[in-house]
Amino acid sequence: MTKRKSKGRRRMPTRQNRSRTWPYLLLGTLGLVAVVAVIYIVGGRSAPPSLATSGQVTPQDVSLEGDQIPYPEVPRISVAEAKARYDAGAALFVDVRGQEEYDTTHISNAVLLPLADLEARYQELPQDAQIITY
Repeated sequence: MTKRKSKGRRRMPTRQNRSRTWPYLLLGTLGLVAVVAVIYIVGGRSAPPSLATSGQVTPQDVSLEGDQIPYPEVPRISVAEAKARYDAGAALFVDVRGQEEYDTTHISNAVLLPLADLEARYQELPQDAQIITY
C-alpha cells in the first residue's frame, strides 16, 4: 500500500514546524519596534534650522495647514526665549483668551486681557515690559 498525496490540500503545520517559526517572528517584531523607537527619538529632536540657531520664530516656521498666519509683521519668539525673558523680569505674559479658558489654565502671573477688550484696555499694561501674548 502506497501513500497517496492529495492534490490541492495543504497540510497543517506540525508542532515542530511551528516551534521553528516563533524565533523569526519575535526577531521581526523586535526589529520593527526598534526602528519605530529610533524614528520617534530622532524625529522628536529635530527642529527647523531657524529655531535651532536663534530664538526668533518666523511665519515660515509655523504650519497652520492652509491658513495664513495672522499679522505676519508681528515678531514671534520661541517658547524658550519667552521663558528666558520672563525669568529675567523683562517680559509680561498677557493671556488674550476668554475668562473661561483663563480659569481652566494659564501661565502663572499672566494678565488676563481678552482679545475683544485689548484695544480699549491696552493702556493698563506696563510701558517698560516686553509684552508676550498668548
